[in-house]
Amino acid sequence: MMPTNDGPQQLQQIAQQAFEQAPSLYVNGFVNGMGITDTYLVLQTNGQTTLVVNMSLSLAKTLGQSLLTQVERFEKQTGQSVLTLPELSNLTAR
Repeated sequence: MMPTNDGPQQLQQIAQQAFEQAPSLYVNGFVNGMGITDTYLVLQTNGQTTLVVNMSLSLAKTLGQSLLTQVERFEKQTGQSVLTLPELSNLTAR
């Protein structure tokens, strides 16, 4: 589903329905790559592949921008920086 210009109430309703009806999955790792016209995302839980998602490059770009916006909003509201996995790895390797 593409992001829409729907109001916050309608978006909240869509999210609520998704949590009630769709399977839920926790992931803590990923691998991604691309073909000529599409990209894929291999989602992992504790190093084990749990789901493969294929999508158009346009959707991947839109999704990436949307996720980054959410993280930036969280960082601004909390005053806390969210570390990336490579940043966490560097900190714990010391």
